[in-house]
Amino acid sequence: MTWNDTTSPSEAVSLQQQFTTETVPVLAAITGEQDSGAYSNEANVEEPDFKTTFYGPNYQRLSSIKSTYDPEDLFIVRTGVGSERWDAAGMCTL
Repeated sequence: MTWNDTTSPSEAVSLQQQFTTETVPVLAAITGEQDSGAYSNEANVEEPDFKTTFYGPNYQRLSSIKSTYDPEDLFIVRTGVGSERWDAAGMCTL
């Protein structure tokens, strides 16, 4: 799924959502690897199950470690450990 320089921002968002909701599930079903993981720098920031997809069974342990070293959640990224405690813009805690 691609777009060019003339694609509007709303069209690009729509294509990204289509990829997330339609293409990714088909690819996961074909490979049989729903919990296989992903390299987050190339991942879809709209991934609905980022905890499992990006961190697998390690998420809870990583969350515990983050709480120890970053108890105020100063360091966040959109699909990083603890990001579910922030709004989508990363501006406010929920």
